Amino acid sequence: MSEPINGQVRRAGLHHVAPHPDGYYQPDVTEQSAGDPPVVRFYGEDNRTAHYSFARLPCPELHADLAVAWAARIGPVGQVRTRSGADNGWITLQRFLRFLGDLPQPPVCLDRVTVANLEHYRALQLKRTTATRVTQQMAAVKLILRHLPVTRLHWEVAEYVARPGDFHEPHRPGAGAAPGYSDREFMAIMAAARSDVAALRGRLRSSRRLLSVFELQPHTLSAAERERAAHLAEMASTGAVTPPQRPSTVSGSVTDLAGWLTKAGQLFLTTRDVLPLLVLGVGLSGRNSETIKELSPEHRVLEDRAVAVNVIKRRRGKARTCETVHWEGGPNDSGLHTPGGFFLLLHELTSSSRAFSGSRRVWSIWTRDNMRGTADFIRTRSAANGHIDPFDLQVGRWLEHRKWVAQHGLTADGNGPGAEPLVLSMNRLKTTVEVRRTRAVGGHLRSASRTNTPDVSFLHYLRSDPRVRDWADEVLTEALHEAEHNAHAFRGRILGPTGAAAFVSDPTGTAAGLGVSVDQIRRAVDGELDTLVSSCLDFEHSPFSGGGVCGVSFLTCLRCPNALVTERHLPHLFSLLDWLQRDLDQRDIDDWCGRHGVTWLIITRLILPKFTDAQQEQARAAKPDDLPADLLDGLKELA
Repeated sequence: MSEPINGQVRRAGLHHVAPHPDGYYQPDVTEQSAGDPPVVRFYGEDNRTAHYSFARLPCPELHADLAVAWAARIGPVGQVRTRSGADNGWITLQRFLRFLGDLPQPPVCLDRVTVANLEHYRALQLKRTTATRVTQQMAAVKLILRHLPVTRLHWEVAEYVARPGDFHEPHRPGAGAAPGYSDREFMAIMAAARSDVAALRGRLRSSRRLLSVFELQPHTLSAAERERAAHLAEMASTGAVTPPQRPSTVSGSVTDLAGWLTKAGQLFLTTRDVLPLLVLGVGLSGRNSETIKELSPEHRVLEDRAVAVNVIKRRRGKARTCETVHWEGGPNDSGLHTPGGFFLLLHELTSSSRAFSGSRRVWSIWTRDNMRGTADFIRTRSAANGHIDPFDLQVGRWLEHRKWVAQHGLTADGNGPGAEPLVLSMNRLKTTVEVRRTRAVGGHLRSASRTNTPDVSFLHYLRSDPRVRDWADEVLTEALHEAEHNAHAFRGRILGPTGAAAFVSDPTGTAAGLGVSVDQIRRAVDGELDTLVSSCLDFEHSPFSGGGVCGVSFLTCLRCPNALVTERHLPHLFSLLDWLQRDLDQRDIDDWCGRHGVTWLIITRLILPKFTDAQQEQARAAKPDDLPADLLDGLKELA
């Protein structure tokens, strides 16, 4: 959050409570000397900081008001809690100010900014990017302006920014996240990550074993091994990595940058080690890369079988940001194959560097002196002899995905003659894990959804994946074929429009054709024998109750020889179809077909075709909103 009054830094969230001053609160978060542009300071819940300066932005007359609005937006009363969120909002604010500055007559105060200006800005952005991104940008501008008193804005703009809605692009059919990787692509990615992590694990453990022998039994080492161990011992005790030199034709000797990185990599993780670890963590846990980056070193090992880890997912809102998850552990060599084993391995590999960086996260690496960052960050890095949390400045650290893909020769699936390089995406990797887990549990979203709600898993990860659609279609088709065979045993009676007309002219003949009495048909047509979705011609003698009074589910009626379906039952049948569809959304496909597949087929294949389109349309319009839940919930059809 932002810095409150009196200049004392206090962070909201993560066990810190933001102060709430008495009376009207205007955040004292701007640094501004007389005549100087304002600077807004940000302190995030993720402990990342930033300074946002208006110095190089146009429309200086607007800076003071917008600085106050921006400070409130990223302050304790605002909704921006992370450095990445603040950076994205700041980019939008800069873009909007530059647009205003390019107008023929730039506004000299905020009440000169009109709705026409905002719509002009929106139209201009639509020519440059997607409608979804423009909607997000407009929402960001509105949310900033909302923090200003309405008296500072043009009255139309005040109404415009206060208007609800327009903050999210309506969903378009077929739109969604990028699909996951194929099984071949996923296995290749994970194999590459495992090979890299296994190599760096062997590298660090080998150096640590050498150090242990050097401390306990130095006489067993060769002279070369003792010399190397002595250098490692100095690095381990101080954290400093002395740069090696190499000959130079210009100045005699220069720092060997590659050798420097290799030397540090004997004992500490370096930048090049981060990406394979991150890929392995996402691939094993199914968590977002941001969650893996935010992992805390605190954990509990549960009976050598699982690891309790605190994870952070900021998109859930403040109340549900943190949670404790239990990741499967396994034997000591499970670091490459289980999420719990991965966490323990990551904790082990970063421990040496973390002792110097003091990182609040499990991540810690060594970097060279030319690492960029704020002045505070550079001072902290220097004091720790180059050891840092790689995600301390921002969670979106550049990790050279393309270079790593090229090193391992990873290619995308394709039908062409030349294989295209694979595009590595952490979001697609997570989607792949969601897809594979959903397939493993038979499509039951409540069982498969471990990191999101079932709705979020479907909307953002599963719906757009072609492999999920193909697999689900195949499973559903097989299950319905099996149910269709059972549906052919349908013995119920249907009085369609032809039969109803025949009954008027020849009641006795029609009744004989259905195997019932004239009185039974008349009572059924009048509704005297109605059950839930049909008429029961003989409730006292049920074939499902040993010839006695019927005691089975109403969903079984349609398979009973005592059932008679007439036009009056169509509205309830359509309502039952709606209920069956909702129930399908709550179960895996095999379970649903076993329970309700026959009923669905009887209605859609055998009953509805007996009635005209006009009768069906009229019934749809008259269908009840729902059927009595106590008559449906939990009832099972007979096998």
